[in-house]
Amino acid sequence: MKSVRRRGRLPIYLTIAIACSLAPRLGMAFDDEPESAVGSVMRLWRSGRVAVDRLPSLVDIVGSRGNEHDLRFLYDQVLTAVDWPVELRLQGLRQLLDAAETRKVQPTGDLSGIEYLLTSDDAATKLAAVALCGAWNVSSSTGTLQSLALDAATPADLRRATVRSLVQLGDEAAGETLRAMCGTAQTFEIRSLGVAGLVNLNVEEAADHAAGILEAPGGSDDPRVVLDAFLQKQGGSDVLAAAIEGREIQEDIAKLALRYMYSVGRSDGSLSTALGRFAGFDADPQPPTPEEVALIAQEIVESGDPVRGEQVFRRGDLSCFKCHAVSKAGGQVGPDLSAIGSSSPADYIIHSVLNPDRDVKEAFISLTVATVDGDILQGIFVDRTEDRLQLRDANGQLIIIPIDDIDEEVEGKSLMPKGLVKFMTRQEMIDLLAFLTNLGKPGEFAIRETQRMQRWRVLRGADMEVLEDVPTPTTYSALVLGSQNWVPAYSWVNGRLPLDEVSAADLSPIQYVMGEIDVSEPGDMQFVLNSADGVTAWIEQDEVGSQAQFLRRLEAGRHRIVLRIDLRERSDAGVTLEVQRPQNSSAEVVVVDGM
Repeated sequence: MKSVRRRGRLPIYLTIAIACSLAPRLGMAFDDEPESAVGSVMRLWRSGRVAVDRLPSLVDIVGSRGNEHDLRFLYDQVLTAVDWPVELRLQGLRQLLDAAETRKVQPTGDLSGIEYLLTSDDAATKLAAVALCGAWNVSSSTGTLQSLALDAATPADLRRATVRSLVQLGDEAAGETLRAMCGTAQTFEIRSLGVAGLVNLNVEEAADHAAGILEAPGGSDDPRVVLDAFLQKQGGSDVLAAAIEGREIQEDIAKLALRYMYSVGRSDGSLSTALGRFAGFDADPQPPTPEEVALIAQEIVESGDPVRGEQVFRRGDLSCFKCHAVSKAGGQVGPDLSAIGSSSPADYIIHSVLNPDRDVKEAFISLTVATVDGDILQGIFVDRTEDRLQLRDANGQLIIIPIDDIDEEVEGKSLMPKGLVKFMTRQEMIDLLAFLTNLGKPGEFAIRETQRMQRWRVLRGADMEVLEDVPTPTTYSALVLGSQNWVPAYSWVNGRLPLDEVSAADLSPIQYVMGEIDVSEPGDMQFVLNSADGVTAWIEQDEVGSQAQFLRRLEAGRHRIVLRIDLRERSDAGVTLEVQRPQNSSAEVVVVDGM
């Protein structure tokens, strides 16, 4: 059953108990309703005695356990209840979508009313309505979905949901729309999504379009959407490999495609070989022999530079941080590497990089799932219930697979790419191994022992209004704190966030970075920066100004610390932030790590 957030809501067990106790007094007999696991809750809800602020718990219960008649009542409420706030309506829509996708249950009767929400001004509501049109096979929505799919102004997330719904509808009109999206007059993004949708209707036709896209992309175009579509379709990578034979794929796009494949733990033989020819790469290297391992271990000692190796580890094309955390900052798909150098011998580390399938810890063995629709999904096991299987893929994204959709499960190996060293020189490989063999040892690469910020967020695409000057409180709230354009960034092992890396993406001398802390016990906290030069700091809405150390009392909960950094005023190329508890303070705080 889907987990339920309970803060500020009536606990589930108490809701059910109240419903059962009130039902007889309401004069309602259980036999009057279709058999339902939540009949008592439904009686309580229909009684009209539940305040709107208590409805979220009932929506969760009915959505996760109700039958088609219960879901009909929920659906009608979502569409017609005038006193429902947007958040509650959105919760109801998401529960209806979850019921359709994981339990294969949908409301009874005509569902075309969902189309009214396709014109909603609320982006999240519109997105949920689009998804439900596909999940419920609302064929009358095809025209609106066609318009959304082909409109260049449609946001990317909404277009992705629209394509998925068109695939679920699967009618002739949907197919025509996907083919129109693949046309050469469309943008790269629209063509890629069109191909991704068409894979589910005609994989050979989609592969022909995909080969054309890969043959002539723009300089900044990313092939991952196209690749994902074929990698997730049984036999899809072989079909795409055959389609690009005889084409003229640019060397750079072939390298990007290979890097992405390896970053998600896929090295499908035929496609890897085909792309490798265009990229100028040979086949994946064979696992090292004992003699080669001994030679590499010697090179690590004699010429390996762990500082340079940390730079290799941080390279975006290698995607190490997507799967691994260092000092708890980074991905959770693979093991945390913070202490690997102090806990593992050099030969084990060498094999882990060059032959990752050799010694895979049980908790990180991948699971490959084939669905009844011919999809191939791969990730690390997270959880299984009677309704769904949850995996975490190499991008750190949660994959939810309905149990009824599973055709076959096969225990795989490591998600770590086997051909990763193809993207490194020999010296880069030696330096990377030197870095890993030093992690956790005393010195520059020791395990973090203080509440020091390791995982940050960096603001991308900042408005000129907040770049030209320190923003006013209103502007800061709207354009900085309220922005959705924060992307991950990670400090070096020693805690320094390299500002040259942070600014490399947009070359702006003004950068906004954010760290987060979780306060479990309120109290005074001391924040310590290595330098206040060029820095303006905020804790949530509270502007601190430019101070290397500042004391604040914070209540329990999560808090964001935002720094506006003018690189032109800094002599230090990095920034560190540590949270300390002053003497006699009762505060308990931890920095937020992870992705």
